[in-house]
Amino acid sequence: MSSVLQTLFAFPNYVLKRNLYVRSACSYESDGKTTVTILNKNFDYGLMIDNVSEYGFILNNGIKTIGPMIIFPKTMLSWNIARSSEMNEKSFSLLFHLEPKLDICVVGLDDDYPRTSEFLQNLHLIFKKYQIPAEILPVHQACSTFNFLNAENRYAAAALIPPKVKCPKDMLLSNYNKKHLEEIEKKSDPFYTHC
Repeated sequence: MSSVLQTLFAFPNYVLKRNLYVRSACSYESDGKTTVTILNKNFDYGLMIDNVSEYGFILNNGIKTIGPMIIFPKTMLSWNIARSSEMNEKSFSLLFHLEPKLDICVVGLDDDYPRTSEFLQNLHLIFKKYQIPAEILPVHQACSTFNFLNAENRYAAAALIPPKVKCPKDMLLSNYNKKHLEEIEKKSDPFYTHC
């Protein structure tokens, strides 16, 4: 009887010791410091969007664009389209004939449209026809998505239309500090004063 009790009590100790040994292993092997990389400041990632306003976009290299644009990792083109509801197969024809094919196309809409909108359904069908994955988002989200895809070295393009409405200051994509924003507002630059 005592050997049975010893066996019963010995087993949990063995399991407990084994579990303690596994849990004591360190899964984080670093000096404990956290680092942050600001994507827009690193030009090795290519073109990125720093800011968006109702007038256009500011890229990470300081170039200001007025109106809609199509942006690639190393190139930016003006896009002749007035509003999101006018998007059709012809307006994206450039993207469908690229070789090699895009990994993904990010479409930035000028407003937050319901997913059931007819033109959005048509856009999904058009991109599906050409076998190009597409993310169709409001323009602020589309800019951030394009920046991350670009940083991951994906062959991505973004077709962006500036927003219809003025955006609040807390929706800035750039990393300017308060002092810098106040200086810019004093200069009354339309790219910053309304966004």
